[in-house]
This record gives sequence, structure tokens and C-alpha cells, in this order.
Amino acid sequence: MAKLELTEGLETFEKAARDSGDSGELLVIEVQNLENSVVSLKETFKGAGADAYTNFMVKVNECQGTLIGALSLINAGQADLYKAYNTSEDMSVSDADSAGGDNLELSWGGVAGGGGGSMA
Repeated sequence: MAKLELTEGLETFEKAARDSGDSGELLVIEVQNLENSVVSLKETFKGAGADAYTNFMVKVNECQGTLIGALSLINAGQADLYKAYNTSEDMSVSDADSAGGDNLELSWGGVAGGGGGSMA
């Protein structure tokens, strides 16, 4: 009997999205902390030091923009993978139905009420 685990893949995608979102948020916070740490030093620099400070702050802002852009691309890529997975699952179920589906068991893990339920 063939068995399709419908929630296993979905849980993997959800965890990946959650983990990368959390990591991305921490990275953005650390860049912001770096910027906040050196802002108070601005008035202490004169001449070439002030120019170097300004250049540094420009680079910090560029890095922050690049980081946010990269995190957005990761999120978009994860959304595309999730969509492709769902399409694949839909096609698998449809193909199984077309083939008679008598030997197919659909299982949903983690359904409320304990353990997974199944439909045969």
C-alpha cells in the first residue's frame, strides 16, 4: 500500500522559513547594533577620521541594504519551493486517484486529538 505523508514536507518548509526568518532578523539587528554603536562616536572624529567615519557608515548602510535584499530573495525562493512542493503533492494525489487510488492511504500527521488520522 502506498502512503503519502502530506504534512511532513509542509512542516519542513515551515520550519525552514521560520528558522531563516529568525536568523535573518538577528543579522539585521546585529548590523543595526553595529551602526548604533558607532553613531555616538561621530563627533569625536575630525578631518580624515571624520571622512573615514562617513565612508564606514555608508558601507554599513550598503551592507544592511544588501542583507535585506538577500533575505528577501531567500524568502522568495522558499515560497517558490513550497509552491512547487504543493503542486507536486497535488499531482501525486491526482495521479493516484486516476490510477484507481484503491491502494493509497493518505495520512495527516499531527492532527489534533493525538497522533495522525488517516483516510484509506
